[in-house]
Amino acid sequence: MHLLSTGIRGLDVMLGGGIPRGHMVAVVGQYGTGKTTLGLHFIYEGLKNGERGVIISFDEDEESVIQTAESFGMHFSDFQDQIVVMRLEAEDVKRSLERVESEVKMLVDDIMPSRMLIDSISVLETLYDDAGRYRMLARVRSLVKSSGVTAILTSECDRTNPFSSKYGIIEYVSDGLISLRIIRESELEEAILAIEVVKMRRMNHSRRPRPYSITSSGIEVFEEAEIM
Repeated sequence: MHLLSTGIRGLDVMLGGGIPRGHMVAVVGQYGTGKTTLGLHFIYEGLKNGERGVIISFDEDEESVIQTAESFGMHFSDFQDQIVVMRLEAEDVKRSLERVESEVKMLVDDIMPSRMLIDSISVLETLYDDAGRYRMLARVRSLVKSSGVTAILTSECDRTNPFSSKYGIIEYVSDGLISLRIIRESELEEAILAIEVVKMRRMNHSRRPRPYSITSSGIEVFEEAEIM
């Protein structure tokens, strides 16, 4: 099985080597846990290895995405011929999902990327009811699978359950689920960031949560440390 590094060594260890090629993986967490940063690590690792990547953003334009990456030492500007950032308006996608699907498919066919980041799918999910969300996510999965890319989708977590996405659907159509959460025993104590591989099909991965930090170099996972 061919595995793709996430660009985060400790997370690769937890995964058992990386993400299987062709997988669609959801990264779920609340605001400030580094979901986008994790996805940028994944794309940047591919760029450094000579791969091409696509970022589909519902939050930020291309300049903002590049600036965010650069702030963590990921020099996307050095790989302009390998990376495409596409900003989509969620309302436009809902109005004409088939047209947007066709445009994304044409882009993928043109540049032939191996990695994709969709950030954040929750923005699009808010426009649908439960049945519509499932149909939309199933079409996203179909697009990813038919394109042959390995994809990370970021999603807000449920307010009461950090292991579940906001609407509880994306984890069922994804091949993997990585949870990012904030642990705080009391309001007066310093928060601990915890990462856990909840699900990864066909992988014998670690199921223990591990602490991580977000630094000027991005995410660092302490795969041998325990959460106290």
